[in-house]
Amino acid sequence: MRRSHPAQGIRVLLCVLALALVLGVSPARGAVAPRSPFAGTALWINRVPAQSAPQTLAAQAGALGLHTLFVKAGDGSTPDPQFSPALLSGLAASGISVCGWTFAYGQNPLAEAAVAVAAVRNGAKCLVIDAEGQYDGLYGPAQLFIHTLRRQLGSRFPIGLAGQAEIAQHPSFPYSVFLGPGGFDADLPQMYWLDFGVSVDSAYAATIAVNSVYQRPIAPVGQLFGAPPSSDLLRFRSLASAYSTIGLSFYDLEAAVPDALAALLAPLERSPQRALSIPTLRPGADSDEVLWAQELLNAAGAKLPIGGFYGAQTARAVGRFQSRHRLHVSGLLTSATWKALMRFRAREPSWAKGPPASAR
Repeated sequence: MRRSHPAQGIRVLLCVLALALVLGVSPARGAVAPRSPFAGTALWINRVPAQSAPQTLAAQAGALGLHTLFVKAGDGSTPDPQFSPALLSGLAASGISVCGWTFAYGQNPLAEAAVAVAAVRNGAKCLVIDAEGQYDGLYGPAQLFIHTLRRQLGSRFPIGLAGQAEIAQHPSFPYSVFLGPGGFDADLPQMYWLDFGVSVDSAYAATIAVNSVYQRPIAPVGQLFGAPPSSDLLRFRSLASAYSTIGLSFYDLEAAVPDALAALLAPLERSPQRALSIPTLRPGADSDEVLWAQELLNAAGAKLPIGGFYGAQTARAVGRFQSRHRLHVSGLLTSATWKALMRFRAREPSWAKGPPASAR
């Protein structure tokens, strides 16, 4: 995640509250929050604005119709003092649920897990783990991090991965660990279309279908930094519905300008539902996607080594799977093949002895 500008926070607070008065939107106190903390719309907060009381933040969230804030709780093995019991209890008293978000590097997974667990002990109702390129190839540390969190928080505590959106461009990132068996509950891809240099539509097209192979509810993260046009923000919200995502969120409050926040309040035109067509993988591919397909093929009865390379053995297993399930036999991982594979439940491999060959 990018750093933003705390000095803007107070100005944005005042503007948003004024905007809510103009539009006749009331705060969320007493409203019923969505069942999942990742459902609906959430707002990220990197730095809590100085001299901002919890009640003021809650009023701002309510003015935007929000029930959930993602507040930074730590960076690596360092807890963030802003994520205090006083802040969380004050927000909770006003009807706002808080997810703690932490940035994870993978160099000290036990210490990083301790920071995330401490956020929950302070009152976080969910966690969002921001793991990016620093975790490339770190399958063992990712598994240790997840096992530590689940051991201390239980299998049902809601945790989301805020990862890099374009999976094909990050072949050695352990998506299959973070989002695989025993992993996290939701996938929050960072879809920063202005950073990518593409349209909102292109960002969705490049992200949602390929992320769907990991079989976790998707809640895309949009950007408020970089002064995105209001039309882009409206489109981002509209496409989240069109792609049937569980929810969405925006990073972040400090970087937002009043026009952007107004776009979060504006009514939406209904968009046609979008069908998912998962991109085809072919022999020669070498990535976490292939590794995940190998895990699913084994769940369906194959006996493949889990290495991430799409060689002749994997192609034969794909062809046999296609034949058994009355699909066109090509040996290619087509969209229809993926959708059939996704009916099976993979078993978690161990990465304690090192990463797969595709990540070395």
